[in-house]
Formats: sequence, structure tokens, C-alpha cells
Amino acid sequence: MYRKGIDVSKWQGTIDWEKVKAGGVEFAMLRAGYGQGNPDAQFERNAAECERLGIPFGVYWFSYALTPEMAAQEARFCAQAAAKYRLSYPMAYDFEYDSADYAAEKGVAVTKELASGLARAFCNEAKALGYYPMVYANPNYLAAYFDEGIPKEFDIWLARWPKDPDPAVEPAQSGGMWQYSSGGSVAGISGRVDLNAAYKDYPALIAPEEEEHGGYASEAERAREWVMARGISDGSSPQAAATRQEVWVMLYRMEGNK
Repeated sequence: MYRKGIDVSKWQGTIDWEKVKAGGVEFAMLRAGYGQGNPDAQFERNAAECERLGIPFGVYWFSYALTPEMAAQEARFCAQAAAKYRLSYPMAYDFEYDSADYAAEKGVAVTKELASGLARAFCNEAKALGYYPMVYANPNYLAAYFDEGIPKEFDIWLARWPKDPDPAVEPAQSGGMWQYSSGGSVAGISGRVDLNAAYKDYPALIAPEEEEHGGYASEAERAREWVMARGISDGSSPQAAATRQEVWVMLYRMEGNK
């Protein structure tokens, strides 16, 4: 069994989500943005429409990171964009050919060590912020750019588009989700759209984390967990005012100092 999904961005324009839902789409992966804080022009509308119509969704961020620190920052940008929405599907790291070409233009050679470090930095940061991380990758990138530990540590959203895909059969390289076509047709969307199959029950996997927080974690709750995980603050007395000295200490610790 699998669930039918799509992934979309500004390139699909203004989507009629009521027609999308009526057409049998069961989930969506929405591009929240790209690079260092650039929002996708259609994300807010797409997310609001999915929530209004009860279409479960996750998000992805197209990476232009050159360092693990930049990739972690992209995860924070993605979390900031998604903060007011309830995600039932993962937060995915999207590093593709255009990402590597951009790095080359900046004089950065994308090695397997670097690409794997970028993916880990993004996914670990997403996890620390309370989200379910995932790595988007095609077979070439899995072999050439991501080390063998990545599929063991994170779910893989496999991009592979055979001539006659059978989404009922999960590919061996898939780690929960398969993007099996880049040329699909869906009611409510003009032009081509990516088609996906989800083999894991992500809403059920993600729900226990919501239970742990007494409901879906708010941005403030995720921020509290984030500062505690990094030793920036002990997370106590969230409503109390901070002295200037306490703010100085937190900023000092954010730079990695002890």
C-alpha cells in the first residue's frame, strides 16, 4: 500500500487545491524556500490551502549551502517558514545539480564528504527543531555525493523517473518516499507536476512527537528545545525577563564558546 502525492513550488503557479484533492492526491510536499532565507512565492498559499482542505503535507528546502553551518541555517529558515503550520510529512533537504553548480561558481568543490556533511547538518538541525528529517536524492547523488551512512540515518526521498513506473512497488533505494515522475498531470494544476508515492505512514510516525509536546509543538516550544540541546540556556522560566548579562552569555554560547 502507498499514498499518492505531489511536490510543488512556485513553478506550478496558482493551484486549485480543491480539484487536486478531488483528483485523489493524498499528500503534498511543498517547497518552503531556497538558499539563505529566500521564501517560495507560493508557499504560504499552498500551505494554507492544504490546511484548509485537510491535505497532509511536508516541506522541502532547495539548498545552496556551501558549508555545514549554512545548511543548518537553511534548516532554521525552513523551520521558520513552517512554524505556523502542522506538518504531517517530513522536512526534506534538497541538494541537486544546480546546488553543486552554484558551489562550483563560488569556488567550492562538492565532494562526497562535503555533500554528506551538508545533508547531516540540515537534517540534524531539523530534528533538533522538532521535525522529521529526510534527504531528497537521485541514484547518482546517492552513489557519488552521499556516503553510505546517509540512508541509514535519514529517510530517502528517491528521485527516479523510469519510463513505466509502478508506484505500488517501492524501489530498493527508496527510504520511505519515491518521486517516480516529473511529468505528471493532476487536476487543478496547469502543466507538469512531480508525482510521488509514500510507503511509510508519516502522519502516524510524526504524531507521537506531537503527543510528547502535548499537541503540535509551537515555535516557542521548539525554540526552547533548540537552546537546551545546544547548551545555550537551561530552558527554565520561559516567561521571565532576561538581564543583559544573561543575553550576553547566551550569545557567547551560540558562538560555540563555553
